[in-house]
Amino acid sequence: MQDQGFSQLRVRLHGRTARIELIPEEFERAINIRHQIVEALEGCGFSYIALDLKGYRSGSMDEVL
Repeated sequence: MQDQGFSQLRVRLHGRTARIELIPEEFERAINIRHQIVEALEGCGFSYIALDLKGYRSGSMDEVL
């Protein structure tokens, strides 16, 4: 996905779910290429792919602690 030109990108792993964090300004571009994103992540073994609507933010894994 990073080769798609996203400026900030993180994929959090939650079992068989991939949670994508992008800056909100890049959500629309991700939606426009969603089929490519799904194909790539399903190819890595993920059953579910989610776009985190809160967007990219540092330390987001610590929010549940």
